[in-house]
Amino acid sequence: MIFIDRTSVDIPEILADGSEKLKKELQEAIAHYADPNKRNKAFKFNVYSHADVKEALIKMGKGKCAYCESDILATYVGDIEHFRPKGEIEELKPTGNSKPGYYWLAADWDNLLFSCRNCNQKSKQATATVAEAKSMGKMNQFPLFDENQRVRSHEDDIEEEEKVRLLLNPCKENPEEYFKYDINSGVIKPKKRKEFLKQRALSSIKVFALQRVPLVMEREKKAILISAQMQRVEEAFINYNDFINDPERAEKFGKVLQREMETLQSFLDPKEEYLGLARQMIGKFMKKNFQVDITAA
Repeated sequence: MIFIDRTSVDIPEILADGSEKLKKELQEAIAHYADPNKRNKAFKFNVYSHADVKEALIKMGKGKCAYCESDILATYVGDIEHFRPKGEIEELKPTGNSKPGYYWLAADWDNLLFSCRNCNQKSKQATATVAEAKSMGKMNQFPLFDENQRVRSHEDDIEEEEKVRLLLNPCKENPEEYFKYDINSGVIKPKKRKEFLKQRALSSIKVFALQRVPLVMEREKKAILISAQMQRVEEAFINYNDFINDPERAEKFGKVLQREMETLQSFLDPKEEYLGLARQMIGKFMKKNFQVDITAA
């Protein structure tokens, strides 16, 4: 999971301020949920599902899932995900008052992300830490550190709730400050030690199903590829240094080193899967061996 720059793309016209379709649907949704007889009935939202919206989200996230960083389009059309769920809030089911969700944010550009179905939808999945398959995936989950701060109306200030939001928003926080990866297993772990920050990382791992077995295995494969390439860079660097006083051989091995370094750097391409893992591994390698800080690049 990495930071996604929402400003890298323009807001789709249909979601922009002044959009008549957006304004009309929002007014209809507010009226729908203001009616006690309709409050538990789903409102049909259409504006957010416009093709231009999905296209912009795909471009913004480089075709990858906003949560797990897996490439989506090769095998699935992908979901337009509501960060704050529009229809229902799962955490409130025990109260009998789980509907509606954040209906006024259904077509809010800042509430939309591009996601894979394994992160976004409920399905039975096993995790790397628990062998038994359980129903997981975000769906209508939106946990808070303090449930008393939950916002239920378009008339209330969502910023107060933001202070107790547990799930990491990849467009607002930098997930790389919260997560670290076990390069031998592909398992994702919390990096922060302070309780609230650690809880945010743990909640995000659980709700987004970031520990599911196939995903962990893919990260492990990526780690193996990166490790092998780092070894090739080390070997090329040793060969170059061994012949530093032999201009002809030094030039030859210098080209090999450059080629191997470029291959290693290709893992840092923004379109690559599991960039958070790659940055962790390559960042540590470059700092240790070449005194280069890749975060400053």
